[in-house]
Amino acid sequence: MSDDSVEIWFRVEKDAAGHPNQEWEQLYAWPVPGGYRLNNIPFFTKDLALDDVVSARRGERGLLVFDGVVRRSGHSTFRIWLSAQKQNDSGLIMEAVRGLGGHAEVTLDRLIAIDAPPDHESRIWDYLKGGQERGDWDLQVGYSPDE
Repeated sequence: MSDDSVEIWFRVEKDAAGHPNQEWEQLYAWPVPGGYRLNNIPFFTKDLALDDVVSARRGERGLLVFDGVVRRSGHSTFRIWLSAQKQNDSGLIMEAVRGLGGHAEVTLDRLIAIDAPPDHESRIWDYLKGGQERGDWDLQVGYSPDE
């Protein structure tokens, strides 16, 4: 990350089964007028996307903690959990997403967070739905301006 980026901590919302296992997700952001512009794709935090501008406050330990969304970027966030048969294909899948105009990051070897800019969202969504229908991965919408 660049020297002027900051870490912001986000409380993670768990599903009915208690997933994900972590309580917090840390994302990097750049200070901009009125807040901080996210420069990571959220893996676990819902309702956020790359380039959204957020506000943050200093928490008890002096860390920046998410306080709210200031301005939406128009981007969407999707997540896929690769099937056991596809878990070694994360590099190829991320390359395919980038070829469609998106960005992708991987963690836990099988979880891929995908950023879809507004002009490329429909092509990326079609690709992701196709993989889901083939059983290559599970698909989740983390945030979409259309929802």
